[in-house]
Amino acid sequence: MAFDAHVLEIMISTPGDTADEVATVKDALHGWNADRAPGAQTILLPRFWKTDSVPGLSPSGGQSVINSQLVDNADIVIALFDRRLGQETDTAVSGTAEEIARAADAGKPVHVYFSDEPIDRSKFDADEYARLEKFRAELQAKGLLGVYSSLTDLAYKVRSAVESDLGGLGLGAPSVVRKGEHALPRVRVEKEKEQYSDSKGRVKTRTKSFLVLENKSQSLTAEGLTMKLGDELRSTLIRDSDDPIDLPPFAELRWPLVLHMGMPDQVIVELKWTENGTAESLKQPVTL
Repeated sequence: MAFDAHVLEIMISTPGDTADEVATVKDALHGWNADRAPGAQTILLPRFWKTDSVPGLSPSGGQSVINSQLVDNADIVIALFDRRLGQETDTAVSGTAEEIARAADAGKPVHVYFSDEPIDRSKFDADEYARLEKFRAELQAKGLLGVYSSLTDLAYKVRSAVESDLGGLGLGAPSVVRKGEHALPRVRVEKEKEQYSDSKGRVKTRTKSFLVLENKSQSLTAEGLTMKLGDELRSTLIRDSDDPIDLPPFAELRWPLVLHMGMPDQVIVELKWTENGTAESLKQPVTL
């Protein structure tokens, strides 16, 4: 029988040595859906970069693509570590570390688990493990971390964590979901590094920021779309007009953004548009 439901995107964030853990978390979330979805009127949708991201290019690199496609759209983030921390990015000690920080800064529930299983010494990298332990100590100072002693233990703890999150998200009763596709306007801040020569001919690097507005829908235009930016962001955006616009599927608009010291780490952008004659709105947290 069909039922109305909230659909929550659960991002699995992890380095490349946790294939079994990723499969376990996905199975745990699907198991929760089978047991609880109709009664809770909620469906948990696992999202993992290897299976759910779309190939794309960004001047800021591949991690920026993952951030915009998965991290920024996630409702809950589950981060997993076994014996590796992962590859560094431009702004963090690893891609997973950057995803954790970005989600936490956006106010999303983030649950981080470290493996307590016996070490396979044939695959052990002492230097990489030292990096992981240093990151773990730094993260420990910011909150409560979890450990798992087996895949069964991990599955139980993930289900318990998500169950706990549902009460705090304040979902309420789901609205009736219209059949078919919806317009999906979203906002993000994108940063690009460029080199330049100063007055003495020395090569230096600076960061340019852009506010990006895109429609992730495959088929519906966001008609009469407006952005309410708030005082903190409005004065820093170089934009010719605030008039409503029609944003077609997969379309993207970019405006230069001048960020400065003293600005908040996060702002709320309110989007309003029309689709199929129905007024829609969204208040989206945006990390600067």
